[in-house]
Order: sequence, then C-alpha cells, then structure tokens
Amino acid sequence: MSLEQLRDIVVIVYGVVGILLFLILVVATVGLLFTARALTRAVRALVEDPVRPTIDEFRATMHNVRGTTEFMADTTVHPLIRIISIGRGIKRGLSVAAGLRRPRE
Repeated sequence: MSLEQLRDIVVIVYGVVGILLFLILVVATVGLLFTARALTRAVRALVEDPVRPTIDEFRATMHNVRGTTEFMADTTVHPLIRIISIGRGIKRGLSVAAGLRRPRE
C-alpha cells in the first residue's frame, strides 16, 4: 500500500466519521429541544398550579372589598355628605338673610 492510497483511505474515513458525527449531533440537538420544551411546560404547570388559586382568591377578596366600600359609601358617606350640605346651605341662607356675611380677607 502506497502513501497516496493510505492518504485517500484516511480522507474517506474522516469524511464518513464527520458525517456520522454531524448526524448524531443533529439528533441530539432535536432531542434536547423537545426535552427543553417538555421541561418548560412542566415548570409552567407547576408554577401556575399554586398561583392560579391564589389569584382567584385575591380576585374574590377584591370583589368583597369593592362591595363593602360601595355599601359603606351608600349607607354612611353619602347621607353624611347630604346632611352636611343641607346644614351649610341653611347656615349660608340664614347668614345672607340676616346680613351676617364674613368680611373677605
């Protein structure tokens, strides 16, 4: 066997091994991609599992707070504002009628 023939055999073997290595790397990359996607879905499901009920409870609590706030405004604040407005209106009307206006500063 001559040196040229040995060189040709080495080049052919090197090319075949390179192609096989490339195919193995492509398969490994695709497998890694699918594994990463599956892991991402699993992590997302694990994170959302305890978070979703907490968010639902928070929404229910906010709904209760909003209802309580509206109830308090309707039953205490609005009547109180009306009473104070009527009192100030009567006071202002009496002061105008009696001529007891405060001097401007």
